[in-house]
Amino acid sequence: MHITEEHLRHMARRHHATMQKLDAIKETVVGTTGRLVDTIETAGFAWIGGATEGRSGGWALGPVPLNLLLGVAALAASHTDRIARGRFKNDLANVGNGLIGSWAAAVGFAFGRRARETGSLFGGGGQPFTHPYQNGWPHAPATP
Repeated sequence: MHITEEHLRHMARRHHATMQKLDAIKETVVGTTGRLVDTIETAGFAWIGGATEGRSGGWALGPVPLNLLLGVAALAASHTDRIARGRFKNDLANVGNGLIGSWAAAVGFAFGRRARETGSLFGGGGQPFTHPYQNGWPHAPATP
């Protein structure tokens, strides 16, 4: 069998087309996997933030709860090139977002509990932002 220059060009074009398809598949898989990992990191650290808050008994540094403090520190570190680089920068941002999300969910819980117990979303004193699970609102009887 004699391989001509035309056959070689045809094989090169087919090889190039196959490699383009493979690259498109790789990009799709990597993008989907990256988003999945981002979601797992954020949700996982939201859970860890809630567990940390529960385990520490609502410990806070002044008015700042532990999960919020750690989340802000991780998010700030993710914006610093000396500390975080490349993929690690995104991972650290996900950790920070998850921890801050756990605090935001706890505060939302305190406001929702307040609305259920008193019929009012705001007012009534308390510290829902700093101690959302520990008597963040004084417990008043629900109005009929």
